[in-house]
Amino acid sequence: MNKHTKSSRVLTGLMLGSLVIGLVSAPVSDAAKKASLKAKKINLTVGQKKQIQIKNKKKKAVYSYKSNKKAIASVSKKGVVQAKKAGNAKITVKEKYKKKTKSLGTVQIRVKTKSIPSPKPTPAPPAPTAAPPANVTVSPVPAVTPTPEPTPTPIPTLPPREEDDNYDTPKGFDQKKSGVTYGTLSTIHYNSSTTGTRRTANVILPAGYSDEKKYPVLYLLHGIGGDHTEWLGSNPVQVIGNLIAEEMAPEMIVVMPNVRARADDKKDPSDLYTPEHFKAFDNFINDLRDDLMPYMKNYSIAEGRANTAIAGLSMGGRESLYIGLTIPDTFGYIGAFEPAPGVLPYNHDEDDGLFTEDTFKLPDGYNDRTYIMICKGENDNTVGENPLNYHNTLTKNGTPHDYYEIPNVGHDHSAWKNGLYNFVRRIF
Repeated sequence: MNKHTKSSRVLTGLMLGSLVIGLVSAPVSDAAKKASLKAKKINLTVGQKKQIQIKNKKKKAVYSYKSNKKAIASVSKKGVVQAKKAGNAKITVKEKYKKKTKSLGTVQIRVKTKSIPSPKPTPAPPAPTAAPPANVTVSPVPAVTPTPEPTPTPIPTLPPREEDDNYDTPKGFDQKKSGVTYGTLSTIHYNSSTTGTRRTANVILPAGYSDEKKYPVLYLLHGIGGDHTEWLGSNPVQVIGNLIAEEMAPEMIVVMPNVRARADDKKDPSDLYTPEHFKAFDNFINDLRDDLMPYMKNYSIAEGRANTAIAGLSMGGRESLYIGLTIPDTFGYIGAFEPAPGVLPYNHDEDDGLFTEDTFKLPDGYNDRTYIMICKGENDNTVGENPLNYHNTLTKNGTPHDYYEIPNVGHDHSAWKNGLYNFVRRIF
């Protein structure tokens, strides 16, 4: 058996692992729960937003929020605090349940102004030069032009982000809601110099899209057997539209391409678990950079890494890590939802990975300037421990990132839409 055949069978076994569903203990009734504020103090800088978190929310309860100083910190009906100007404010949180209203307490909001670097001191003018004595000729001294020091190109920073370890999703986060206007889904076609073909992608434009605005862009990558339609099974229009309506995410353009970058790019091909098929996914870095991203300039996009994100499910998660860490000057945000094997060497290190354990990290200068999220379903036996291995390796290499596991789900849309929700509300 040759190396490729052996590795293909190993990866096939990993990708076709059965879904194991654990028993779930009976939930505690709403009546037995006591809602409380997760944090009673929040520090923000002017312009920042932060969601007030409530533990043990009751399903049928209604929660209200009121600021005593709206000019300093306003709050939406969903509990999203907006820092307006420097100062202190209080947000009162109340719960209405079964016709009874009670206060859960107040959240102290402290708003600071953004730090402004001190101006450089102006050098004192040179002392006047004494005039030469009479009848003395002074030869002019040629001016010396100093050689300018080369100015290094700075790596753009990302906006400051509050730490948030809550990965729960609220009820109905992926469903249509009354009163919410959702974005528009359409199909685009672009010419690819990488594959020599005309390729297809799906695009979601935000509600009220206008050429007078500039929008950040999120690229969403599908799994090993899918194409540009696979992400639609996770209701991205509703997930992202609800976050925007609740002021938990900015308006954005979402692009769902076909990651299989070769001439025959149909989904579920006959060579699904072969090295040749894996190479087609790895080749997408060229199609994305050279063909699809230039095409997206036909839309009103905000350019730069601080306005560009990439994320994917399963095999798409593997490619998001590969692309994001290979060209970090392009992507400021990287999401991998149950990423597939192959980022690191696998099969007892007999098969090469896209990185070695030593090279799987952000290049120098990009730490703390890039947001990375990896998640894994607790019952995911398809990709096994690969997401956890990626997390442990990034930790060992000193690359900051978020990692979490989703209880009681396997390798499916339940996990992927959870990852999408939590990633989108943390980017841009």
